[in-house]
Amino acid sequence: MKRTVLALTVLAVALAGCGPADPNQPESKMMTGLRAIFAFKACVGELEDRFDLKSGSSVNSNDMDPQPTGRPGEWDVKFTADVTEKGTGRITRYKGVCHVRRDKPTTLDATFVKEVHAGDGVVRRLTP
Repeated sequence: MKRTVLALTVLAVALAGCGPADPNQPESKMMTGLRAIFAFKACVGELEDRFDLKSGSSVNSNDMDPQPTGRPGEWDVKFTADVTEKGTGRITRYKGVCHVRRDKPTTLDATFVKEVHAGDGVVRRLTP
């Protein structure tokens, strides 16, 4: 029974995501919401790769400012993110812009801002 409900839910989400084929038409609110979730996940992955962060880190961002650019469904998201490493408790802050496009992969322009809280006696040297 549980698999049937899950399969129907996945099918409903997939069908709801089928929007207009014309890229100049506005996206549905559900598709925009799904795109925002996947864009945040992609930006977090890019941030971890670029700054060699551990995959066990948690990312918290209370300052996200999406600005629409170009066609509907495309925007640049300015953000400030605090990354907490689970092993050491170190908290570092990054600032950047995540570029979300309908027909291209999400890209990230980010820089290291500062170390908010030092880890448990572990020194890390970062080049700005």
